[in-house]
Order: sequence, then C-alpha cells, then structure tokens
Amino acid sequence: MIAERARLVTATYLVADLLATTGALAAAHAVRDWVSGVSALGPVYPLTQYLPLLAIILPLWALVFHAFGLYGRRSSRALRPEVSRLLRAIGVAALLLLAVVFVAKLDYVSRPLIALFFFLDIVFIAGGRAFVRALVLDAATRRRVLVAGGRDEVERVARNVDAHRDWGLEVIGAATDGTWRDDRIGPYRVLGAYDDIPQSVLSGVVIDEVIFAPSASHGELKKVEDVLLQLEELGVVTRLVVNFLPQSLSTITFDEFGGLPLLTFSTAPRDEVLLFVRRCLDITLAAALVVVLAPLFALIALLVKLTSPGPVLFKQIRCGLHGRPFIFLKFRSMRTDAEVLKAALEPFNEMDGPAFKMTNDPRVTPLGRFLRRTSLDELPQLWNILRGDMSFVGPRPAVVEEVRQYAPWQRRRLSMQPGLTCLWQISGRSELTFEEWMRLDLQYIDNWSLWLDLKIALLTIPAVLRGRGAK
Repeated sequence: MIAERARLVTATYLVADLLATTGALAAAHAVRDWVSGVSALGPVYPLTQYLPLLAIILPLWALVFHAFGLYGRRSSRALRPEVSRLLRAIGVAALLLLAVVFVAKLDYVSRPLIALFFFLDIVFIAGGRAFVRALVLDAATRRRVLVAGGRDEVERVARNVDAHRDWGLEVIGAATDGTWRDDRIGPYRVLGAYDDIPQSVLSGVVIDEVIFAPSASHGELKKVEDVLLQLEELGVVTRLVVNFLPQSLSTITFDEFGGLPLLTFSTAPRDEVLLFVRRCLDITLAAALVVVLAPLFALIALLVKLTSPGPVLFKQIRCGLHGRPFIFLKFRSMRTDAEVLKAALEPFNEMDGPAFKMTNDPRVTPLGRFLRRTSLDELPQLWNILRGDMSFVGPRPAVVEEVRQYAPWQRRRLSMQPGLTCLWQISGRSELTFEEWMRLDLQYIDNWSLWLDLKIALLTIPAVLRGRGAK
C-alpha cells in the first residue's frame, strides 16, 4: 500500500541518517586524534567519553529533521530541495547542540572535533540518502503505475505519482474513460480505454498497479467495476480515487495519496515492511551461500564442462514479478540443442497445460539427471536472488511461452516475486497436474507470511533429498 511504502521510506531514511551521524562523529574523533599526534594541538578525550553526547545528538537530529520535513509521507523528496532542507536542518541542529554543550558545561568536548563533525555529517547523511535512493528504492522493483479515468483526473493523479518517484512509483501510461481521446496526456502515452487495460496486461505490458480516477458521475463509476474485477483476476493491484465499493474478494484498504482518498484492492501481499525484511533476508542468505558453496560451484561447473560440450550455464528469459523478463540461470543439464528437439518430444509431454515435463527426457545428460534429482542445477539462481529477480520462496519463474497460454486466473501467480521453491516443490512437483500447481501457487500468495516462507524452506530440504517428482 502507499501508506506502507511511505512508512518504509521514512524508516529507511531515519536509520540511514542515524547511522551516518554516528559514523560522522566517530570519523571526526579519529581525524582529531590523528591530528593531535602530528601537530601542536593537545590530545582528545577517548571516543567513549563522547557516547553521552551521541545519546543527545541522535534524538535531537531526528526531531529537527522531522521538523524540517525530511521525514513523513507528505513530503516530496526531489534531490535539490531535499539537500537544501538537509543543510538548513543540520545548521539548526548544530546551533542547538552547541547550546547544550555550553549550558551543560561539557568542557571535554573538542571544538575542532565538533566543527569537523558538522561538516562530515552533511557529507555522510547526503551520501547515505543517495545510497538509500539508489540501492533500496531505485534498485528495488519499481511499481509501474497506469492511471485511468477522466482527463483532468488522470493528469492530477499522474502528477502526484511523479512527485513521489523516490517511493519507487513510476507512471508508465494512461487510459481514457471514453470522454476524451488523445494519444498522449502530458509526457504519458495513452494505452487505450478501460476495456483495453486487461488486454494490455495479457499482451505483455508490465503493470503493477492501476489507479482509477473516473469522473464523479455514477455512469462513469459503473464502467470501472467490470475492468476492476478483471484486473483482480489477473493479480494487478488497483486503486480507486472515489468512494465507490464494488463487491470483491480482494483485501480492501483505505489509503490517502497527495490529498486524494483511495480505495485499494489487492489479492497479493502488500505489507511493504515485511516484504523489505524478506528482501534483506534473501540478500544476506544468498550472499552467505555463494561464499560457502563456492567450491561446489566450481566442481559442478568443471564436471558440466568435462561431460558434455557447450556452456556451463543454461540461460533463459523467464517471467518475474508481473511479467518482468529476466535472465534465469541454471547449471546446464541438457544438450545444447534441447530447445530444437522439444517440438519433436511434445507428444510425450506428461504435464497438462502449457508446461513440459517428461520422464527419462533424452535431452538430459547423465550428469544433468543427477543435478536435477538433487536440485543442484538450481544453485546459480542464488545470483538471481542477489539481483532481485527472485526470492528463496515464491512461485517458480515461468517460461514466457507458457505465460502467454495462461488462463486469466492463472496470471495472478505473477503477482508475487518468483522463487527457488514453493508449495509445488514440497507437494509432489511433477506428479501434480498443471491446474493443481497453479492453485497451490495462488494458495501460497493468499496466505503469505514470513513464517510460511520459513516453513516451506525447511520442508524443501527433505523433499529434495527424497527427489520426489523430480524429472
């Protein structure tokens, strides 16, 4: 939800600012201590003496920054006005700190150290916020937003979204309610009318959210209801800028964005804080496993190279969150001409639906059969996890051709980031029908929690050791 994302951004900036301020004080002390050894300046008290001062600085900085609008969901954080507010906030905070030092008679505090701290604090906080903006917000999957409705309403909502790009929101286009017909509205291209939105999703346009901003008349609101229910079936988050509530099975929440009241309908997990915690756990665990398993990676790569001609890694375009294409990695377990031979093997497909599975597939190499049975061929996907394409737990990433054949209700599995394992892996894998597979993925999405992820991850270990359903 927008409120959740706003809280996440605020909390992330707050933590980054406090860490930067702590680091600036430690760095200033280290420089002052070094200078005292190479100049006529007297020695400085140990850093431990400054810990009570740090206990004053951190809450004081947080309060002053909040007062200057550096936190909070209503503030727009374009880079230039943010730096301007930051300089003013640190200037006021510095004056208040000097007043505290004077009134409390903290004679042990080095004046040159404090001056250096103020300078380094500006540099460290600006750098920390740039890091947050680049790696936590921009590098994370941005929410691609389509705005639909009346012309004036669409323009107003799109401007609001653009004013909050640092929350990870991006307007990718607009749709008309039928009362206006332009190819573009400002910088945004018009994808069509209300009825064209579901087809745009099905044709491969990546849309994470649709914000409906129709005219206030009842007739216009009625047009939205049918499209909203179709998007719900496709797993696309929708928001409504009116007090209109159609019957729906989605989780419905009330939100506010730039002074606009919103009703949000979502069938996918939208707790931004928990999803951020999940992402942090993914990065930490994946990085640790890459280091620990490096010798195993090297051994498997060598065996693949020695036992069959061709590259070590198999690369394929797969569909990620809401259909985002990414390069999916595995240790190669098949012959290099496997895709060419697939058409001839279609009559032997043991899976219903668009997926392809075959016992004793002749394209699989002897080593590849072992790698598949033990799931060791999946190890390179740790890199996909580090890149943010995948998570440890989530619906398995689908081949683009398979997604094109999905029924509308099956596309909702794309509303969750794909993963290494999910309910399908611990419930029989290839022994299940394609529809059972899809329904298990939707069951996972509807009941998602960090505890469920942990449970699935733990149950995957015995499932892999048994090799049940692996082909």
